[in-house]
Amino acid sequence: MGFPLSVFSRLFVNYSYERVRVTEIADVYQSPDVLARNPFLRDSLLLGVGGERTISKIVPSYVYNTVDQPIFPTSGKRFTTSIDLAGIGGNTNFYKPMIEGVWFIRQAPRLTLGMRAQAEYIHAFTGSRELPIFQKLFLGGEYSVRGFDIRTIGPQDPVTGLVLGGNKSLLFNVEEQITIAGPVRLIAFYDAGQVQSGPLLVAPPVYVPTGGDLDWHVVPGSEFNLHDFKTSTGLEVRFFMPVLNVPFRLIFAYNPQRSGVLDNTLQPQKGFQFRFAVGSTF
Repeated sequence: MGFPLSVFSRLFVNYSYERVRVTEIADVYQSPDVLARNPFLRDSLLLGVGGERTISKIVPSYVYNTVDQPIFPTSGKRFTTSIDLAGIGGNTNFYKPMIEGVWFIRQAPRLTLGMRAQAEYIHAFTGSRELPIFQKLFLGGEYSVRGFDIRTIGPQDPVTGLVLGGNKSLLFNVEEQITIAGPVRLIAFYDAGQVQSGPLLVAPPVYVPTGGDLDWHVVPGSEFNLHDFKTSTGLEVRFFMPVLNVPFRLIFAYNPQRSGVLDNTLQPQKGFQFRFAVGSTF
């Protein structure tokens, strides 16, 4: 049964106040060597403020939506833009803009192409302390790059591989949705994303002398590069459960670009991954 096409364009404003306490931090994150290599990690983990932060933020957002169905969409588009403004009333000050575009194109009675592009950036106001690690940007998981464990894609400690989070991210998803029968869909997907740290606009890599005239080394810029994308592709079986009113997902993923990524057990990310999830990627 189809849904009537609905179109809406709305402006939202939300406010939240949070008191966050970080406890039971893994020993490896408190290692003197790791903290020495990452000068902002101590404040990021709230080690210097009694493990607490207060975040008071207002979030204006704008949504334009013509997607025809919330569960198994077949046509329409959705554009979302928002900015988190944290400051007055808290001790954590930052701004985080986000922009997302989603498109669904009906190709045939049983075929729908879905696409998403998303960009995020977060930056502390001048004079503020380092962002807490739970506010930094990560990718990975069933709702971003689905063949990777959650929060495993991002800048890492150079020795241990611990993911410390970044401040800018790009994410792209493509899905071909095939209607099998009734509430069952087969979805072929391709996901790509990366997270970087550093200023939003970065100069290209520079060459710095280390000793003699012929002894130079490269200091890379923290910019988006094509080879830094982590990718996942595969098949997903998605079926709707009317009793629970949510779609269930069986995900079979292959991760062709996974170099340097560790899973949640700090082991190298496997090439093939099977996952169970609910909801939809976008």
